[in-house]
Amino acid sequence: MQFLNQVRRSLGKILCPYRRVWSDSRWDSRLDPRSDPYYPRQKSCQIPNLEFLFEKFFGQRETGTFVEIGAHDGVLVSNTWGLAARGWQGWMVEPVPNLAARCRLNHEFHKDVKVFDQAIGSAETNEVTLFVADALTTANPELFEEYSTLPWATSSLSQEKITVPSTTLDDFLARCEVPVGFDVLVVDVEGFEAAVFSGFQVNLWQPKMMIVELADTHPDLTVTAKSDYELSSKLQSEGYTIVYKDSINTVFVRQGICDLACG
Repeated sequence: MQFLNQVRRSLGKILCPYRRVWSDSRWDSRLDPRSDPYYPRQKSCQIPNLEFLFEKFFGQRETGTFVEIGAHDGVLVSNTWGLAARGWQGWMVEPVPNLAARCRLNHEFHKDVKVFDQAIGSAETNEVTLFVADALTTANPELFEEYSTLPWATSSLSQEKITVPSTTLDDFLARCEVPVGFDVLVVDVEGFEAAVFSGFQVNLWQPKMMIVELADTHPDLTVTAKSDYELSSKLQSEGYTIVYKDSINTVFVRQGICDLACG
């Protein structure tokens, strides 16, 4: 049995980058056909040259650790696909049940990736209500209202709301025994980022890199602009450097890691 499991894992590593998987809107290749980077790039990834940032700060590694809050289906606009494809250990959190199920299916050959159906939020509550809107699903009612005024967002909106269990990021990491100093944290929760970080002791866990959805410079989104700016400033004051930023994504790297990679 052990031998058969080893064969299955080996085949998974070989076949996985070339399988076709179901994303929200279409069957899609997992690899970006424009390049052949060490960390495979899912072509809907929103961050240009993310694979370069991974290689610059982590080198070419088949071992590593990542945590993703707001994993969606594990493929669409994924920032962690290349890490999972290289065999990294991952903890992925997705509160919408059908998306969590797709995420498990899409990562079925990644033996060290685990998917959890729940939300991550503040310590003040043990559940959150989600406004279901496909990739724009949010626990922030004010942002949901703002989405209803934006032509590019309205097609994703629905009248469905679901209530799901929630815990803090500190508690989740402790329960899963995620190591202090893990490599990559991704937080993409559509305007609920401040709540996630309110339950997270950054200087205790010290992730090496954080990829956070922050809309403080987004031309259309205003509801979270102030809180996103404050969160960005707070993370920089806690020893992180911004190595990439656009109107929706910010990549932070711990200063010591930056010094080693860029010094």
